[in-house]
Amino acid sequence: MKIPEPGHIGQVLRLDGLSGVVPLRSLVEASALPDPRELYDELERDWGEVAPVELEPGVPAWLVLGQRLVYEVMRGEHLFATDPRTWNGHARGGLPPGSGLRPVLTSHQRLAANHTDGALRRRLRVPLDDAFEQLSESITAARTRTFCTLLIDRFEDRGRADLMLEYASMIPLLVVADMIGFDPEDGQRLFDLTRLVAGGRPGAAEAVAEVDRMLVALAAARRARPRRDLASALVAHPNLRDDVEVAHSLLVVAYSGNLTLTAWVGQTLLRALTDARFSGRLHGGRMDLDHAMDEVLARSTPTIHTLPRFARQEIVLGDKVVAAGDPLVLAIHAANTDPRTDTGDPWDHVGSRAHVSFGTGPHACPAPRTARVIARIAVETVLRRLDLTLRVPAAEVTWERALWIRQPVSLPVTFPRPVVSA
Repeated sequence: MKIPEPGHIGQVLRLDGLSGVVPLRSLVEASALPDPRELYDELERDWGEVAPVELEPGVPAWLVLGQRLVYEVMRGEHLFATDPRTWNGHARGGLPPGSGLRPVLTSHQRLAANHTDGALRRRLRVPLDDAFEQLSESITAARTRTFCTLLIDRFEDRGRADLMLEYASMIPLLVVADMIGFDPEDGQRLFDLTRLVAGGRPGAAEAVAEVDRMLVALAAARRARPRRDLASALVAHPNLRDDVEVAHSLLVVAYSGNLTLTAWVGQTLLRALTDARFSGRLHGGRMDLDHAMDEVLARSTPTIHTLPRFARQEIVLGDKVVAAGDPLVLAIHAANTDPRTDTGDPWDHVGSRAHVSFGTGPHACPAPRTARVIARIAVETVLRRLDLTLRVPAAEVTWERALWIRQPVSLPVTFPRPVVSA
């Protein structure tokens, strides 16, 4: 097969002819870069707004870079499915044993709104929307403040901490676990397992199976004895037919809540500690915290890429022929910073929520308001209580290598110890 030169591929390039023939960039590179835009610009120069990449060696996918096309795929449920059984790679032997992509490219149906489409997706999505609508924002805020205070109490006397390990990752763990209906110990296990899945590491499939068992057991317990939590609300919803459907819906909350909130809190704290203009506008009263957090979503979104969509039929997207069953990953960071829509002034986004970090269309985030309440309180509490200084230069902050989430590996800080009266 003759492979056209990058940049002159027109509509003749097909994903199924690339793997092993043309060297493809690994998508996981993007999350570890100080600025992922560097990789996206390189891909777009070579391939255009839809570029071939590898999710793992030998597992190619289309990466959708342009904002207009990202919106088109997100809203086009009739053309792009989320059900991974649609993936055409199953016919070519699927994934190797131990692949970290098994949870997102499995041939087994996940009965949750984020893995289904059409009428089934609508039936499964309504319980989530209803449960979050009934959730008390004031109770969520109060519990979040309590957990934030307890965590800061643990390390305040030391005068130093790793805010990723000891704070940013712990707040979602505690709040989301409590919201779902788990105690902190089970919440810790749930968080560890979802991190394993998100990292695409070996053992991810086994981690999903263990999470399923935990959540099915929780659903059964709440069916016998309801409480005021999401598990009880979903068990009681007429749209969900059994405990498996309840468990799969709870996993959507556990996965998205834990991972996205950790990254959002971590990135906002990093910006406040390393970006003088960001910090100055935040502390100088020219930008309130909500606007600051939207700036993070717009300029350095925690959800760097979406889980794959799959073409229902052959379609031309951009200038590429996307075959039926081809996976398409949406580059949220690239869409939010698309040079065709970006003025180049980072402060043009202040006060604006014109980003796609919460998604749009039928698979948009079911709880952006709840996520904002938790993340805002987490950031506000620690910035108000401690005078933080990053212990390493900003250039030495490293980023996790992950396909779907972008966050610092660690945030080592120092701060004055509290004065103890004699």
